[in-house]
Amino acid sequence: MSLHRRPSLLFLCLAFLAGCATNLPDHAPKQVLIPLLYATDRNVDLSADASSFYGSDRGELSFGMTTVALSPRKEGDSPFADWSRWQPHSDATYNRNELLTVAPLDRGSFSERLGRSVILYVHGFRRDFNIAAMDLALVVYGADLRSVPIFFSWPSGNSVLGYAADTTNARWATNDLRDTLRYLLNQPSVDTVHIAAHSLGGNGLLDALERLSQDDGARIDKIGEVILASPDIDTGLFRREYLPLLRRVGSRTTLYITENDVPLQASQRVNRNNRLGDASSEIFIEDGIETVVFSDVVTFINSHDAIVEIGNVQADLHYLLEDRLGANERPTLEAVDTEDGRYWRAQPYPAQ
Repeated sequence: MSLHRRPSLLFLCLAFLAGCATNLPDHAPKQVLIPLLYATDRNVDLSADASSFYGSDRGELSFGMTTVALSPRKEGDSPFADWSRWQPHSDATYNRNELLTVAPLDRGSFSERLGRSVILYVHGFRRDFNIAAMDLALVVYGADLRSVPIFFSWPSGNSVLGYAADTTNARWATNDLRDTLRYLLNQPSVDTVHIAAHSLGGNGLLDALERLSQDDGARIDKIGEVILASPDIDTGLFRREYLPLLRRVGSRTTLYITENDVPLQASQRVNRNNRLGDASSEIFIEDGIETVVFSDVVTFINSHDAIVEIGNVQADLHYLLEDRLGANERPTLEAVDTEDGRYWRAQPYPAQ
């Protein structure tokens, strides 16, 4: 297989259409309810025009739970999406996704809602609290995840022009993310903590893991899968600083990247260094990292947010997180051998 194989225009069109259509029975609900836990260091915003309980400024670390009303009719082609698993929203009148409730919790009440396995999701650039919650709900629904889902929401603003501020705030939130991870890992009721970060959130996650690895009291042996999706991370910095860290942590790390990620290509121009998630500049291949290129199952429009929007990527997540299968074992992937080593390409489900 060619190292830089790209999907044809016909394939792109078919993939786009497949992602927009969902065949559900008439009796399926307009919305289903997805409960999520959260940790955040955003400010509390009780103003009349606030879209949620939290704003986009810095605040103290706090915990809570949310409920997202998700429209199963609007989301696409994941074979594992099962609307019947979830409680229907009896008051739903529209086929749309929305954040319904936000309920702060003290740490004791929060810990009571944890399970043996949890997954902590760290969002990326240009995500307010509402969008971060809905993103994780989409991943949980599409990949049919059974671990208790938690999102860490740092003070990102929902602004295209806020990249510099988001970069600074992601770094500012590192200690709170570290403390959240330590808290989860040290809970006696928790056996496994999976971690997934999207886009700019990958920087904060890796910095938090670096600081956590220096804490002898943190149960890093409980870390399960580590996932970096479309990471907006300096490739050279990752290879020199973070790759040794991940090897020390010892958990399997999966890297999801694509060759047509326009936001990361824009970030590369701003930062003047290759981004780890941009496979058009480099397909990252190193021992200890399982690299998945998902260019063949996305379109130009949704490549950066594939983990949230593309059912074929969510199917691969299901096999990774629920069945704990390595890349060589997952039917959603096709191996590609190069002079530098092996990586995998995501395939339309079922794999052809």
